[in-house]
Amino acid sequence: MSPNSNQLTFIYQIPAYHSTQAALLSSVAAGLAGWVAGPFFFIPFVAVVGRSSVVLWSLAVILVCQIWAAQMTGPDDYISFTISRLICGLFGGIPAILGSGYIMDMFFLHQRGKAFAIFEVLIIFAVVSGGTLGGFIAETKPWNYVFWWTLGPAGSAIVAVFLFVEDTTFPRRDSMPRRAPLPRSWFENRVATFLPGTKTQPSNKCKELVRHESYKRKETRTNGKSLSQVRRVIIPFLFIALGLPLMQASTLATYLEPPTEADGYGFSSLQMAFFTMTAWVGIIGAQVYGFLFNDKIPLWLARRRGGTWHTEYRLANTILPSIIIPIGLRIYGAGLDYHLHFMVLALGSFLIWFSALLALPVCYNYIIECFLHHPVEASVSLNAYRVSFGLMSVFIVTQWQGSVGVGSMWGIGAFLILFVDLIMLWIILKGHLVRKWTDSLSSNITTTEDGAKISIIASQLKGDGPYNDERLI
Repeated sequence: MSPNSNQLTFIYQIPAYHSTQAALLSSVAAGLAGWVAGPFFFIPFVAVVGRSSVVLWSLAVILVCQIWAAQMTGPDDYISFTISRLICGLFGGIPAILGSGYIMDMFFLHQRGKAFAIFEVLIIFAVVSGGTLGGFIAETKPWNYVFWWTLGPAGSAIVAVFLFVEDTTFPRRDSMPRRAPLPRSWFENRVATFLPGTKTQPSNKCKELVRHESYKRKETRTNGKSLSQVRRVIIPFLFIALGLPLMQASTLATYLEPPTEADGYGFSSLQMAFFTMTAWVGIIGAQVYGFLFNDKIPLWLARRRGGTWHTEYRLANTILPSIIIPIGLRIYGAGLDYHLHFMVLALGSFLIWFSALLALPVCYNYIIECFLHHPVEASVSLNAYRVSFGLMSVFIVTQWQGSVGVGSMWGIGAFLILFVDLIMLWIILKGHLVRKWTDSLSSNITTTEDGAKISIIASQLKGDGPYNDERLI
């Protein structure tokens, strides 16, 4: 929640800083920019101090940044305030990135769809709900209270991580280095895990840091030259289908808060907060759908097609959101273009967020299962692509809208979704063959569970009996 705490209330800061709406919108963009860049700088330190320690100390930096931002209320504090948003963003995305590693450590193939649905939806829910709660607070309190209130949740998160989060890493191959067992005593275990956490990693930590950096460079080269065509399709889908909802959330206040004489809706911060509840409903609906079907549909397809698993079966769950997202974008754009009742915008907002949050966990799950031995590193690049469109939109939305009109702008967004939908459909049908043709060039880092045999023995699916082989589901 913290990097975008002022997502709906930045307009209230204009008198405080004697600045413009565009300049204050840039402070929101600074948080997004940090969210993109931060993991590239700090995730490699996981190899030295461990995931859990990086999460804990990232939360501590976020807490400090929120206090910093809340105190920047003077007319000369705008630059300092924007820097606080940038640093908060640099550390704010790290816990979300590292979560994929915990999921891959703790869950079997037939459980991951559900786990990713819960985890990724909660991440986006935080993005939306942080702005919503800030809107409620700014209605009766000064604008800097949208930062003060987050200190309680952030402090609670720090305490909860220290008390309960365990190190779950283990070597997936015999060639990977192993660490010594952690202490069994609770207090000694906590110290070893977090202060600073070096005991959670093998003794040759510097070599591991170099390996992470080497992987990152190798992945960058491979993305540009030889990485599978499948991933080249998923990345544009993430870039567009998840960037447009971020664009909608980041620019919502610019449409709804201006007075009706300026083609706005004259919403107060309280009304803005209530409006964003439409996204809450969409997110909760996506959570329920993902929990029920993100594993069932791929496993059903695998059984129907001979019982052999292909990672592309995950992508069957993107068909429904691929249909709904363009509809939602067109309704939202038409509502703004013709200045229709705000309930039309609410319907469009619901459809946008419901469909986007159906697709997000599926795409993340699919890509990470293509890199089983490098889930965190894969998440870093996915996070960058996901947020980049939302970041760029903050800077280009005014010129884009001025060139084509607000209705056409969102209509173009819907057309872009339809374009990547067609390519996604091809990947769903033939992706496993395409991946075989191209992954040979990057076989050192691409590892999947293709070929696993799906067991439909009810007792095993319910957990009543042991698994005979780790490749059986």
